[in-house]
Amino acid sequence: MGQKETTWRMRWRAVAIASLAMFLSATAILLVTRERASGVVSIATDPPKATVLIDGRWIGHTPLVVELTAGTHRVVIQKEGYKPIEREIFADPSEPEASYDFSLEPVIPLDASGDRRERIRQLKLLVEEAIRRGDYVAPENENALYYLNQLRRLAPDDPFVSEMHERIRRILRQQAETSRRRRHLS
Repeated sequence: MGQKETTWRMRWRAVAIASLAMFLSATAILLVTRERASGVVSIATDPPKATVLIDGRWIGHTPLVVELTAGTHRVVIQKEGYKPIEREIFADPSEPEASYDFSLEPVIPLDASGDRRERIRQLKLLVEEAIRRGDYVAPENENALYYLNQLRRLAPDDPFVSEMHERIRRILRQQAETSRRRRHLS
């Protein structure tokens, strides 16, 4: 009886160890292959430092990156002097990061036509100054395109806007062509 009992116990232990190993392997595979239940979302605004609320909760100020549960979320973006934005965003666990960029529209009081004209004049000067410095698309918030986009919101039909856009486009195209030729020659 001693030898049979010992053999039976050894078999039982081997089956128990094999079962435990299979269970642990299956658990590990499940954990590794399991889909993420959240997605990473990046939110930026022009201009920056706007307050962000997601699903009614304060999140922070732009620009920011936040991890959200997978699915659709309601975002509210607010900044003093600008119209609030309310949109739906989607956190997708299958994507590394979803990026959302919002342009805030300035609030211009109806009776402030003089202020509006002055702001348009200032923005035109800032566009021209940035072009003179060579700041066409950088640095952030101090470049010709940034000021031009603000001007477009205030005066979308002003011919200055389309003229300057075309001027910036030509300058950048020339720079790209010059850079391409230099690399081709080296």
